[in-house]
Amino acid sequence: MRRKFVTMSVGLAALALASLGLVPANAKSEATNHDAAIKACSTVNPSQPVKVVNAVEDGSGLGFSLVWLNDKDGNLWMCDADDGGKVYSYAMVTSDLLDGDGPDMIGLQLASDGTYDGMPQDIAEKVCAAYLTDGGKVLASASDGLETDPGFIVFVGDKAGKYYFCNATADAAVWAFAPIGDPLTFPEQQS
Repeated sequence: MRRKFVTMSVGLAALALASLGLVPANAKSEATNHDAAIKACSTVNPSQPVKVVNAVEDGSGLGFSLVWLNDKDGNLWMCDADDGGKVYSYAMVTSDLLDGDGPDMIGLQLASDGTYDGMPQDIAEKVCAAYLTDGGKVLASASDGLETDPGFIVFVGDKAGKYYFCNATADAAVWAFAPIGDPLTFPEQQS
């Protein structure tokens, strides 16, 4: 049975339930068909043509897809979309938004082998929560599906009840951070 579109508010409520332990935060959902998300993410990119790098479930447990694209100039884009073709987050990934200050921000210590002391996913979650000025609460997280660097997608909620989508790596670098809510709208693309 094809999943019906779930509004973002219902989805965010499910994320909140997951954070309360009522649903596992890394819940396994039915296999997601990424085709609609790939098409939506590819279509709205301003620098055509694009090449799909990978598409994976975004870790929310709602069947949304995280789509990675390279544009005509080789830039890397991250897009979160549902199976109805609605896009909720879209960002070019160019550099660490914290300019290398993530480890200091969350008090990471280097291990003797030159890596950071701690579990990679925990490090990504901590730096995403700390990226918010007043801190945030991790609602869900999962691997980001890219083979380079162990990266993670982290959903974070702030004290005002707003939700954010974060991409971070095990070295406490934040590569993308965006608010999520209603589907995004894009200007009409001209060929």
